[in-house]
Order: sequence, then structure tokens, then C-alpha cells
Amino acid sequence: MKLSYRGAQYDVQLPQVQSDGVETAGTYRGAPATWRHVHRQKSHYHQVEMTYRGVKYNQSV
Repeated sequence: MKLSYRGAQYDVQLPQVQSDGVETAGTYRGAPATWRHVHRQKSHYHQVEMTYRGVKYNQSV
């Protein structure tokens, strides 16, 4: 998926979400609703050394 922010173009890879196929039915504020149980995958963050006004620090991105 291609995105842009303030004129900068970049590509993003969205994680795949896995569902176990179980749905829960109920009501939310009087309206019928269903929920799916999904499993989140651990995302892989990278430590990047950044500099702000001459001070170096590490940031997870």
C-alpha cells in the first residue's frame, strides 16, 4: 500500500491478521453485533539511532 504524508511517499506492509473462526454474537447499545477472535502477531521493531539538536537517542520504529 502506498501512502503519503506532507509530500513524502512511502510504502507500508500491513501485517496479516489470523482469525480462529470463532464469532461471538451479542448486542451493543441495543443493536446486534458480532465479534471475531483474532490473534495478534508480534511486530518486529527496529532500534534506530536518531539525533535531535545534537543529542543522540535510540527510538523503536
